[in-house]
Amino acid sequence: MKTFWLVLVSIVWGSTFFIIKDTVGSVNEHLIVFIRTFQAFLAIFIFQLIKGPKQLLNKKAILYGSIIGILLAITYTSQTIGLKFTSTGHSAFITSSAVLIVPFILFFLYKTKLVKIDIIAVIIVFAGLFLLTYDFETKMNIGDIITIITAVSCGFHIVLAGRFVKKTDAVSIVTYQFLGASIVSLLAFVLSNNEPVTISTKAWISLTYLGFIGTLFCYFISVWIQKYVSSLKVAIIFSLEPVFAAIFGYIFINEILNPKEFGGASLILLGVIIHSIVKNKIKN
Repeated sequence: MKTFWLVLVSIVWGSTFFIIKDTVGSVNEHLIVFIRTFQAFLAIFIFQLIKGPKQLLNKKAILYGSIIGILLAITYTSQTIGLKFTSTGHSAFITSSAVLIVPFILFFLYKTKLVKIDIIAVIIVFAGLFLLTYDFETKMNIGDIITIITAVSCGFHIVLAGRFVKKTDAVSIVTYQFLGASIVSLLAFVLSNNEPVTISTKAWISLTYLGFIGTLFCYFISVWIQKYVSSLKVAIIFSLEPVFAAIFGYIFINEILNPKEFGGASLILLGVIIHSIVKNKIKN
């Protein structure tokens, strides 16, 4: 069941690439991040007030949530800015390469040993990501370089969230994560923008989807689930994100997978399946 929730998050995030790319054409990137994270914060804050307001005074939750909130702001902002200059395919590939970064963070920061199946699965998934999303016709550009920041901050977010959520209340951490991200992005917007703000009805619909589904739902699941699932498994399953992005591209904008891309999608699925099945057998 936990794997199902992670796959569902990957499906939702896969749907957000073309939405963000479309929205950032008319809305400031910092404002996009602020609106989506503040919407998520308001919703979960109200829930906390009803469920158990005392948890909001948890000092560990405030500290840990603020740390991963800053990482979330960096992840969203760099990805959104990157999408101004690069293709959704390049963005999906570089963002999902966090699957390669997570094992190194775990090893160097926490001395976490990786078994052979971890390494094999990561290599298979990374190869699949490259084939699926990277097009050789588009040269590496400034958007790609900016999106590298996304992959690194996303990797650190996955690892640190996995550590923090085991030490205190998950809902409170997520609440302060969204608050921290919204404060950082609002400051960035105020300091960098001097133009009047106008947001179309279409953009508001997109921002509402990004806020409540792409942010609140997805980042609550991604943090909470790590009470029970390893950070590496989360990163590997999240690598399905560009697979679903390709599926949404086919459904909504008539993009067709060529043989190289289809092979890449198949490799990602193979890597995820191998890791899930073999790792479960090792545990049993």
